[in-house]
Amino acid sequence: MKKREQLISRILKIIPEVKQGLIRSILITLLYEAVQLVPVILIKLLVDSVVEDSSTISLIAWIIAGMFGVYLFQNGMDYFGDLWTHKQMLTYETLILKKAEKKLLDLHMGYHEKYNPGMHVSRINRGASKLTELVWFFFNEFLPTIIQLILTTILLLYEQWLIAVIFLVFSLLIFFIIDKTAKQVQPLRKIYLKKHDQAFSEMGQSLSNIGTVKDYAQEKREFGIYSLLLNQFFIASMARMKFEIKRILGRDIIINIGRTATLAVASYMVLKGIMSAGSLILVYTLSEKAFLSVFRLGKIYTHVGDSIESIHRLSDLLDEEILIKDKENPQKIKHLDGNIEFRKVSFRYNKKSPWVLRNVSFNIEPKKVIALVGKSGGGKSSVIKLLMRQYDVTSGNVLIDNFDVRDYYSEDYRRRIAIVSQNVEIFNRTIKENIAFSKPEASFSDIVRAAKLAHAHDFIKNLSEKYNTKVGKDGVKLSGGQKQRLSIARALLSDPDILVFDEATSSLDSGSEKLIQKAIFSIAGKKTMIIIAHRLSTIENADEIIVLGDGKILEKGNYKALMRRRGLFFKMVSLQRMRV
Repeated sequence: MKKREQLISRILKIIPEVKQGLIRSILITLLYEAVQLVPVILIKLLVDSVVEDSSTISLIAWIIAGMFGVYLFQNGMDYFGDLWTHKQMLTYETLILKKAEKKLLDLHMGYHEKYNPGMHVSRINRGASKLTELVWFFFNEFLPTIIQLILTTILLLYEQWLIAVIFLVFSLLIFFIIDKTAKQVQPLRKIYLKKHDQAFSEMGQSLSNIGTVKDYAQEKREFGIYSLLLNQFFIASMARMKFEIKRILGRDIIINIGRTATLAVASYMVLKGIMSAGSLILVYTLSEKAFLSVFRLGKIYTHVGDSIESIHRLSDLLDEEILIKDKENPQKIKHLDGNIEFRKVSFRYNKKSPWVLRNVSFNIEPKKVIALVGKSGGGKSSVIKLLMRQYDVTSGNVLIDNFDVRDYYSEDYRRRIAIVSQNVEIFNRTIKENIAFSKPEASFSDIVRAAKLAHAHDFIKNLSEKYNTKVGKDGVKLSGGQKQRLSIARALLSDPDILVFDEATSSLDSGSEKLIQKAIFSIAGKKTMIIIAHRLSTIENADEIIVLGDGKILEKGNYKALMRRRGLFFKMVSLQRMRV
């Protein structure tokens, strides 16, 4: 298993901006905690002067005025400190969320195909929240407590070294218990956090596929699965708490023994005349503050332990390697001619998976229409993924206009290719925004023109708010065919040099399919087009048809030539005709 970095180094890697405010925070906290000790010292002076009968009205007035001045100073520091802290925490949380979102957008498709979106959301939200809380605890609890502990111990050593030694002995014992408990409880934290992520992932899946859940009346079953995971999370969390609370009880008992021992020794020293009454108040107050600091550190350590695993999970996400990268000086482009060549391409998704493509070679001339056909799993979609550079080839080359796709600046390159997939992705935005997603700066007239070309305009104008109609999550307010036509309009609006239709008409009725086919082939000869089709009658006009199977090219030629050959393609067409 990958060795974990130290928590501090991982935090600084996620939000290095923390270092900028650290020195200022230390100096301000040092001043604040030093000022907090002034009232204790003033009370000692006041008690000693009264007991020794050396006080005057003037001295008492000055002491009380001094304490009041200190309180006012603390109020001012609290006011400005709270404002600064709130601003910093918002800044850090915003930075974390932005980094996580950017990382997810930059990661390759293989990563997103592997993990459930609900798990991502849970991991990011929990990690960002816990990390921000931890930074808050550091600046507002840990740092002040450490500085207070150091200053208090120094003052104790100066006032009465024996009391300081008693405190240090008990403190070392308490810190040993805290550290040992944290190490023992960490595996239990991993278990309940894993169950928490699984529960959120299940919720995300249920809501993402809510239509299927309701169609098959599986609400109770889905709720049962989610409830089971939550119950497992509850049990794991309680097991961790029961284990930890016993150690916390032991820690707190030792703290109270230390407090009692300190008071007993200090009282004995007063009776023996070693300390004055004022010194007793000072020493006991300081020791109480010191033991309270140790108690606070114990609470902080527990909170840190709760945060560690969530922060590590967020850090693991941010450390995830980006596999699809641009070269150091990629070639920037504004236009492609559209010449596509696959040269001895072999591909598999990882080292353990089977080969999806094996030594595949073909060439598509600019402005030609090519169809890819074959059985499911034959490699058609993998060809498109490699063309779109969602993955890189395992061996061989994918060339566009005689340049390897890895040589291009990926953002420019992807802008020159548009894909209409059988799995239509629709945003919970307006019709207009969904179409304009491929070209946000497009004018409204261009959006309407693309919609008309995709035969979407007629159904859009009949909607209540027309192009300003919000379509709901995943386009739930639209039919499958309507979503498909929006996707086609989106692709056409971007005015790409290469157009890919991956089962683009699979969700359309026969009437709509004919209209879309007419629209597709109306731009034939203007752009390079690749069509993946299941209904083979729709690709009769393609310039060339490539039949893929078992990761290899089995046949290729135009429709008439392949039918005359009476090979695999002929059998596929004949079988479909028989079904009709």
